[in-house]
Formats: sequence, C-alpha cells, structure tokens
Amino acid sequence: MKYESLVLIVLAAVAGGALFAPPKTYAAKSHNLSVNFGNNVEHCSDMQVKSDGEIAQAAETFSLRAGEASILELQDGAGKSAVRVRAWDRPEYSVEACRVAVADDRATAEALIGGISVGHSAGRFFTSGPSGDRGQWQLYFIIRAPKNGQLDIETRNGPIDVAGVAGTLKLRASNGPVAVKDCAGLVEVTTQNGPIALAGGGGEVHLTAHNGPISVELAGEVWNGSRLEARTINGPVSLTMPETYRTGVRLEAANHAPISCNSQACLNAFAGSGSNLRTLQMNGSADTIRISTGNGPVSISAPNKGRRIL
Repeated sequence: MKYESLVLIVLAAVAGGALFAPPKTYAAKSHNLSVNFGNNVEHCSDMQVKSDGEIAQAAETFSLRAGEASILELQDGAGKSAVRVRAWDRPEYSVEACRVAVADDRATAEALIGGISVGHSAGRFFTSGPSGDRGQWQLYFIIRAPKNGQLDIETRNGPIDVAGVAGTLKLRASNGPVAVKDCAGLVEVTTQNGPIALAGGGGEVHLTAHNGPISVELAGEVWNGSRLEARTINGPVSLTMPETYRTGVRLEAANHAPISCNSQACLNAFAGSGSNLRTLQMNGSADTIRISTGNGPVSISAPNKGRRIL
C-alpha cells in the first residue's frame, strides 16, 4: 500500500464518518455526514460538509509565535480528532480547529458545537467534547509548522497526516492511520490498530504498528540519515524503492509469510531462513534500513511495477 493510497483511504474514511461513527446506542436519528478534508482544504472555511441532518460549524485559530513554544503537543482527549500538518517557511505554528456537528435540528447541532472545547497552554493543546446521544460531532485540525518544528501528537480514533517537517516528530494513534511524507528528522510513529505509511528519503525513523500494515516508499538512491526501522507485529509490509537504490535493506518475516518481489535488488539479494525467521538482505550487507513483520506477507517493488512471488 503506497503513501498516496493510504492517504486516500484515510480521507475517504473521514468523509464517510467511518473513523468517527456514532455509537449504536444513539437515541437520536443517525445522520450521514460527508466532510471534504482533502489537501485542497487550507482553512476550515474550505471544508465542504454535507448531511441529511442539520449541520453546525465553527472555527478557531491559534498562533504560537517563534519562541513562545519550542514544541507543539496535541492530546486528543475527546477521541474525535483528525490532524493534518504541513510545513511552511515561517518560524511560528498556526493551529486551526474546525468543529463540525450534525443533529436532528439546528439548535441541537449548535449546542453540540458549543460543547466542543479546544484549549492550550503554551504549545500544549487539549480537547474535550459533549457526551450523550443528541447527535454526532467531530474535530479537524489544520496545522502549519516550521520546517524544523517539533511535534508530539496523539489521537485515539482519528488519522494523523504530516508532510514536510524535518524536525522531531512523535506520532501516536490508538485506532487510526498515520501517514508521514518527506519528514527527514527524528521520526517516531506508533499505532495500536491502524496502518502506517511512510514516503521519504532520510532521517532517523522508527515505525511500529501492533495490528496494522506498514507501507514504505523510498525516494532517491540512498537513505540520507542514520536509520530507518519499520516493524509490524500483525500486518503486511509493502516496500517500494527505485531500481537504482543503493542503501542496504534487511527484510525479516516469519517463515510462513509469502514474499513477493519485482525489483532488481531481489535478484542479487541474500536470502536466509532459520527455525522461525526468513530474511532477505538487499544492496550489500549493511542494514541501515530494517523492515520486519511478525505475522504478515511482504511485497517489494520498484515504482509502477508489478510483483512476482519469490
């Protein structure tokens, strides 16, 4: 699964409300909710929200001047947040919080909006929201960060999508996907029940998925950084790299896991197996890039090429 594919899945799930589905115990009528949170959305006002119920929306913008906060932290205490971060050339952080609610009537939807809270102390943001069965509500964060910014973001049920930040990233999701693109600093990503997608060419990167797939899409010909480690305990692994890639890659999988490959690197790779582990060492003996799965199939390919079973 390539980075772009995961992002499309994430956006489709958000648009359909799948990541924030209301509990089945709702007494109010369950309404469909379609939200456009694509890359063309620069501000809350750009979001297109549709529903068969009554919709209410509100937005807040927070600016953290250079020196006001060395790190931006966001804790999704409400469990209903989607987060997208993009780098910019300014030294400050900008956080726009988009509140959306739908209910049987306008007054109830407005009351739900009023119950959604986004607060912050310096660079630490926290959320809370209304409980009960009066309707459905969601939070969407649009964040602009310095290119060398520091981020510590945790969501419970929503996606995290970060691109272009080359500082320090700590990203955690309990039940949601995480997508990282062109972030070449220190990157740590952990998911409990969700996929991870990485597209880039450098940094010190550590990816851990407990129950979900990992997709890695390498750019350039070498890894410009100290290490890339990607591990899923229960899930498939997908690796895409150019035919001319030169950095050493070590891939590990359970003996029963199928490995498919359509890359020149596999032709000259060293393959080994032990009692429980199957390995594939590509591009020499170094393991600057180390990718493993405890229980799942593995696919390796060059961009725009199919795969064949090894």
